[in-house]
Amino acid sequence: MRLVISMRNRSGFSLVELMAAMVIMLVGLLGLLQTVNIAMEYNLKNQMRNEVVRIGDEVMSGMRAQPFDQVFTSVTTIPTRLRNINRSYSVRRNVNAIPNPTPVVASRQYQVDVRWVYKNVSTTHSIVSVRSRAE
Repeated sequence: MRLVISMRNRSGFSLVELMAAMVIMLVGLLGLLQTVNIAMEYNLKNQMRNEVVRIGDEVMSGMRAQPFDQVFTSVTTIPTRLRNINRSYSVRRNVNAIPNPTPVVASRQYQVDVRWVYKNVSTTHSIVSVRSRAE
């Protein structure tokens, strides 16, 4: 018996099919890599926002712990380290007297604005609190 191999019965992939499969996989992998990049950027933004909230809370707590008539410096810079990168946040403190119809109680509004820059976009987080004392 003689074995005849026909050219039409050969199985496998041609070079064109292989190249087309590689292009499809490459497009899919590039999309996946872009998704990972976007997720990492949002994660960093969230970590920066959490850091800003922590700094603002600490500054506000420090202001409220001081005597009622204390005068605060208006702007300071607080350096931090996030993901092994040095970052600095600009903190602005503001104290305003609140007019009160009864002169027995003095009230003040404390405001802390924490500003940071990420990718040339400036963002500010504000915390406001009211403090009163009997005169």
